[in-house]
Amino acid sequence: MCRLYELQKSGPRTAEFQDQIDTALNLALGEKRAAENPTYLCRNLLRDARRTNCRSQQRSRETAAGRPLADARHRRLVGYAPDGSVNAELITYVTPEELAVADELIQNLSSYAAALGTHGPVCLRGILQGETAAATAQRAGVSVATVERARRALRIYAETLATSES
Repeated sequence: MCRLYELQKSGPRTAEFQDQIDTALNLALGEKRAAENPTYLCRNLLRDARRTNCRSQQRSRETAAGRPLADARHRRLVGYAPDGSVNAELITYVTPEELAVADELIQNLSSYAAALGTHGPVCLRGILQGETAAATAQRAGVSVATVERARRALRIYAETLATSES
């Protein structure tokens, strides 16, 4: 186990390697492991941990492929490849009506953002791309408070558009 701890400290800091070491340590604590030769024991533990992690990841993927998705517009099509492995594909159903409503909403928001000033369209783009307020402020050349006010105004306007169309 000391060799595994040394490997953990000196090895790469990747999540995969750390998971492998953690699994090897768990395997080392099992009652059936004999420490006749520490070099071979460490090598065997690492090999078994690698296999255990691979099997666990494969099982997780197969289990997730069988679960339903939260959004009804998305569906998984699960089939088998010629080699017998499970093959899952994501199918998305987006209707033309949904695209038209989304385009109209974006156009309305864009015109409202332009009315806010030169920073308005930049703030809208920042919201749509998931940027932080600080990153948007830097790109627009305004303060973070100005970006937050513009975002708040855009959200309120989007809520009024959503509730008025319903």
